[in-house]
Amino acid sequence: MNPQVLQTRRFRPLRVSSLLGLLVACLGAAWGSASGVAPASAAPAACKIAVPVMAGVPWLAEMPGAGPGAAPSPAKQNKTFLWTVSSPTATVHLLGSIHLATPDLYPLDPRIEAAFQAAQTLVLEIVLDPATQVRAAQGLAGAGTYPAGDSLDLHLDRPTLEALHRQLQKSRIPFSAVRSQRPWLVALMLSLGEMQRLGFRPELGIDVHFATRAQGQKRVLGLETVDEQVAMFDGMPETLQAQMLVDTLARLDEVGEMLARAVAAWRAGDADGVYEALIAPMRAAFPGIYQRLVADRNRRMAEAIEAALRGSGVGFVVVGSGHLGGPDGILPLLRSKGYTPTQP
Repeated sequence: MNPQVLQTRRFRPLRVSSLLGLLVACLGAAWGSASGVAPASAAPAACKIAVPVMAGVPWLAEMPGAGPGAAPSPAKQNKTFLWTVSSPTATVHLLGSIHLATPDLYPLDPRIEAAFQAAQTLVLEIVLDPATQVRAAQGLAGAGTYPAGDSLDLHLDRPTLEALHRQLQKSRIPFSAVRSQRPWLVALMLSLGEMQRLGFRPELGIDVHFATRAQGQKRVLGLETVDEQVAMFDGMPETLQAQMLVDTLARLDEVGEMLARAVAAWRAGDADGVYEALIAPMRAAFPGIYQRLVADRNRRMAEAIEAALRGSGVGFVVVGSGHLGGPDGILPLLRSKGYTPTQP
């Protein structure tokens, strides 16, 4: 893998290895502090920057989990969510990540573990050491909250505000916990809360699994920087944010069913199936968000992988499984450049 084309970070063992995991870890501290259940001093260092003003996560399309009852169909039992792409001088093993998972995901398929063992380099979406976690929390807190004197209730119409109050009461979250947050952050917080209710945990994510195992054994690189990931949300138009929140409030009860479909597709090695379950609805309802959070990032990730294939060595790349399939996915982008991703 060519280090010239990827962001390098000093690696330490972490319980989280993405902005998603960091913010999931902070969510309980943020809610607990705002409700008086848990003191803010109990939060991790990075979370103390953000509690109680930040409790969100990257878009739900990044977050299929591995819940029980999601076994693949027999016809697709032999596939995994792993692809291998080769050039004359380099090989990249590309794995779709489950960022939040349940214990029954493990052990992973031996073919996935063997591909990791064969690689000299682990590549994640982003690598977060403790200092970078703090910077990431600061950036997201700034992007996701209103300045002093402004608040969420001043930006929502009455029906949306009433629906939000009902959902917060149902979730036992005081409005004071979200008053200073922008609508996109509240939408993501609610989606994450539902996933946590369903039992999904960031410390069991695939990226965390391999980041921990790579400690002291492999070079660890990142496809994106903290600033790039924060910029995905910063400056999102207010009208679009409000639409996100309205849609989230209307669809929270569907999260479990949506994840079940995504899990089944992941277990079957079906990238387009994950896309249909998680990404296609976003593309239809919010094309601007889709372009910003998915399509543009897919293009940049595919370009970085292609540059690595022009180098040498063996790399193991782990990105959100929603990024691989669909018309703008990493796999079709690589195919359009003449590469042939294959599933072992």
